[in-house]
Amino acid sequence: MSSGDKVEGYIKYKDRYTMQNDVELYTEKGNKKTKQKFSTGDLTEYKVADKLYHCIHYSGGLLKKPIKANLVVTEGCITEYVWYDRSENYMTMQRGSSESEEDFMKRMYPPKSVYLKNGDEDPKTLDYFALKFASKMSEWISDDAVLSKKVADKEDGYGMLKILEIIAEYNENCKN
Repeated sequence: MSSGDKVEGYIKYKDRYTMQNDVELYTEKGNKKTKQKFSTGDLTEYKVADKLYHCIHYSGGLLKKPIKANLVVTEGCITEYVWYDRSENYMTMQRGSSESEEDFMKRMYPPKSVYLKNGDEDPKTLDYFALKFASKMSEWISDDAVLSKKVADKEDGYGMLKILEIIAEYNENCKN
């Protein structure tokens, strides 16, 4: 919880999109009388099975930037998250006969990668870096002077197409 309290219990898993917005927690498994509802704005993080969600200021690119839960992909000084949007026609979508459940879920709830650097409040998406990559990325990682200079100088292997490798290198070098 955002108050710093830790609550133990069982979270009812819904779909990928709904899990980012609100949480139903049961302190006793299967006992509906112990159900508590939490808004993601009231939480800092929660875990469902092996999935860890952090509650951050990202909800699909909305300008208001409410606090929503984003699924942690890779934790580090720059943490990678995934946000699941809803397809416009998600209510009428049907799974194709040869389509896997995973592919159907990706079509129904398209994933978007989101990155948050320790100390920042505003997460970044890859499209943020599309224009003026070298200057934006080198500024974002400026506390790693060596790596920042490689990006700013557009050294071979430090361009937009290597952004994930740059983030990985930043995470290897950083001090939490």
